[in-house]
Amino acid sequence: MPKEIVTESNQVELLGRAEKLNGKAKTHPGGIEIETCAAPECNLSKKDVKLFLDELKKYMKLFKSAFQRMEQIKKSRTYMNGLLGNTARKNVEQMALGMKEKVRSLQYFVGQSQWETEPVIAIHQGLIGETLGEEDGVVLIDESSSVKQGTKSVGVAAQYCGSVGKTANGQVGVYLGYASRKGYSLIEGRLFMPERWLEQEQAEQREECGVPEDLVFKTKPEIGLELLENAVKRGKLPFFWVAADALYGDSPAFRDGVAATGKFYFAAVKENSLIWCTPPKVHLPQWSGHGRHPTRVRLSDTRKHPIPVKQLVKKIQKQDWVRAVIKEGSKGPIVCDFAFLRVTESRSGLPAGQLWLIIRRNLDDPSEIKYFVSNAPVTTPLNEFVRISGMRWPIETIFEEAKGEVGMDHYEMRSWIGWHHHMLFVSLAHHFLVRLRIQFQEQAPALTIYQVRLLLCSVLPSFVLDIQSALEQVRYYQQHNFAAYLSHRKKKLAQLAAFSPNLAL
Repeated sequence: MPKEIVTESNQVELLGRAEKLNGKAKTHPGGIEIETCAAPECNLSKKDVKLFLDELKKYMKLFKSAFQRMEQIKKSRTYMNGLLGNTARKNVEQMALGMKEKVRSLQYFVGQSQWETEPVIAIHQGLIGETLGEEDGVVLIDESSSVKQGTKSVGVAAQYCGSVGKTANGQVGVYLGYASRKGYSLIEGRLFMPERWLEQEQAEQREECGVPEDLVFKTKPEIGLELLENAVKRGKLPFFWVAADALYGDSPAFRDGVAATGKFYFAAVKENSLIWCTPPKVHLPQWSGHGRHPTRVRLSDTRKHPIPVKQLVKKIQKQDWVRAVIKEGSKGPIVCDFAFLRVTESRSGLPAGQLWLIIRRNLDDPSEIKYFVSNAPVTTPLNEFVRISGMRWPIETIFEEAKGEVGMDHYEMRSWIGWHHHMLFVSLAHHFLVRLRIQFQEQAPALTIYQVRLLLCSVLPSFVLDIQSALEQVRYYQQHNFAAYLSHRKKKLAQLAAFSPNLAL
């Protein structure tokens, strides 16, 4: 039994701390206190809902200084209205037609116009800090994918797409989110570019998609760390913690980078991650008198090999598991068993310093076990790890809401600029819904993001498909399709002429 594990006496202390996460409540068998959510109430009036539109106008005015031209300000409002509105498919074409805007003009604003995203992100991050900020907030780093047809969209390649759970033709973005007890939202995203896209053979395609000339390949953990560092430099976003899954936790460089910002990481790692329960002794070999002087330490006892973290599970006795409520979920309390250890990480077969190892076991399915590491101080209250373990889930909820409510994966633009402009507006739109939910939580404390947008759509200018509008859409699609036909036919004829000069066309 590792001596670094929480003892039975500490277990009582932890359980008392964990219960405080859920407030005063009825005690159930097993000693776990569970708070029952109050029955939902919605005391919003028609007058309250009408204020939603005024709030949207005020919200967009906050970004006025980030745009250089009045036309850009107007188009940004139009695009936001489209993302928040009731259009079924929220691509530029559908939104523009639904709001009777010029399609080409809106496409140019989002997909080609060279306005900078950083000033918008800086304002947006500050607003998230105002709406959700807590000193012990959590920055979330994760990736999300969109399956795409064809090979022309920027960054598209055969790669693992979590949205379908397998390798598929698609785009993958790395995103930065924020979560606190008040709620959660999206800060920004960056498109992941597969290595083949940066090869010399792809230079023409990169140029067509407007990929920056100085762009170099970066792994997802490297992108995630860069997004985090940018957020820290901007300030105005209070947080202690950075939470990420095993893709990032298994990268020592990523975790070291997080630590270098002065933040605490809480990152999942794979079950085969190697550790020592007690720090092994190392020594610097004596110089033999020939060659270079030794500079790399070695294990003093080579028989003390590091072990995979999964081997610790069998050594933890029943009474040393701590049962704690993570949070109240939509289907009731989420309860897991926890074990907390101080261990020494192994890197390249050598000790790399002590850290926390948190083991979380699913109560319903004990075979489902997650492993997390953290650089938090030794004095960190154990119930804080329980809380943070439940703060990883909001990023998945953010992606679900962003895709379901504000068209995160509805875009049909192929350019580098277009992808990043769209994702930035998605972040703004999602945060606005969160902002409304919090602003009116006294009248309606159980409002969901879906319900907020439902109410907002009732006051947003909506598109009614009358006869005249239907005819205008038909004419637009016919002209658009015919122009595309002529363009493709011209290319086809040129190919045929090159292969068969004597072919009568």
